[in-house]
Amino acid sequence: MKQAFLKAPYLVEIRDVACPEPGEDEALIDVRACGICGSDLNSAQTAEEFKPFGHEMSGVVQAVGPRVSNVRVGDKVTVESSSFCGNCAMCRNGHPELCRDKYIYAPRYNGFAEKVVARAGALVRFDDLSFEEAAVVEPMGVAVDMVNTADIQLNDHVVIYGAGPIALLAVRLVRLKGAGKVTVLAHSHSRARISLATSYGADSIIRTDVSDPREVLRGEQVDRVLVTTPPSTLADTVEFASFGAVISMIGIAKNKQESICALDINRMHFKRLQLRYSFASPALFFPLCIDMIKNGLVNVKPLISHQFPLEQMDRAMLLCRDDKASAVKVMMVRTPEDGSL
Repeated sequence: MKQAFLKAPYLVEIRDVACPEPGEDEALIDVRACGICGSDLNSAQTAEEFKPFGHEMSGVVQAVGPRVSNVRVGDKVTVESSSFCGNCAMCRNGHPELCRDKYIYAPRYNGFAEKVVARAGALVRFDDLSFEEAAVVEPMGVAVDMVNTADIQLNDHVVIYGAGPIALLAVRLVRLKGAGKVTVLAHSHSRARISLATSYGADSIIRTDVSDPREVLRGEQVDRVLVTTPPSTLADTVEFASFGAVISMIGIAKNKQESICALDINRMHFKRLQLRYSFASPALFFPLCIDMIKNGLVNVKPLISHQFPLEQMDRAMLLCRDDKASAVKVMMVRTPEDGSL
C-alpha cells in the first residue's frame, strides 16, 4: 500500500509499505479522507527525519480483530486521535478529559495512507455524512473543548484570536452558546478565512497587520478570549481582556524557543483574569460533533477549501504554506479503485 512521509522543509515522499495487520482489539481502516492539521505544518518545518503523519481521518472498516465488537466490516468510521482508558481514577471519577493513561493511537496509524490500523475503541461510527465532513470531526472536537473551557455566558463579547479551521468552528460554536458579540482577529491575507468567519457569525474582523487589537478593543467589554495562535499573542489578550475575563487557549508553538512568552502577571492579577489551557487529548465529543453536523447546527463543508489525492500530498502541503488567501482546510481524499463508497 502507499503511505506519505513528511520531513522539513515541506518534503513529502510517497512510499510503498506493507499493509498493517490488525491486532486482537484493533481494526484495519480503508482511509477515505484525512485533513492537514496545524501540527502537520509544524512538523513540515521541524521534522529532521521522514515520518508518517495525519490524524484527522475517516474511512471504512475493512477487517477487525477477534476481540472487536463495537464495529463491523463495512462500517463508516471516524478515528479519535487518542482516547481515555476508562479504568484510571480520573476516568472513574467522571473526568475522562484528565486521563493520563489514555491510548495514543497516532504512533500506530497515519492518516495520509491507503490504510491504517487503530484500536477499535478509537472508532466512532457515522452515517449520513460525507467522508470529508467526518474528517472534520476531530478538529471540531478540539474547538468544542476550547469553547467549553472558556465557559461562554449569554450575551458575552467573545474575541477569537486567529482564523484557522478550529477558530472558525469556534465562531459558530460560541454563537450557539449564546455569545452576544463575536470579534475575530486575523491577518489580511486570510481572505477566505475572513469571509468564512463572517458567514459563521462574526460581527467584526480586526486585521492584525493593519490595526493593533489592543487599541481597537480599548474601552470595550471583552468577556471571553479564545486563542488559537502561538503563545506570543497572549500578552496582547491580557491588555484588551476586561476585568474578570476568561482566556481559553489551544495555540501551540512549533519549537521550544517560540513556546516561551512574557506576561504581565500584575496586570492579570488586578484585572482578575483567568488563563485556562485547553488540551483535547484524549479526544472527546465525537458523537456530539457528528450529531451537530448531521442536524445542520454546524456546516463544515465550507471549511474544506481544497482536496488532493494521496499521490499529491507534496502539492497539498506546499499549498498550505504558500496560499494564505484561499487555503482553509486542505484534505486528502481517496476513492477506492473498485469505486465503492
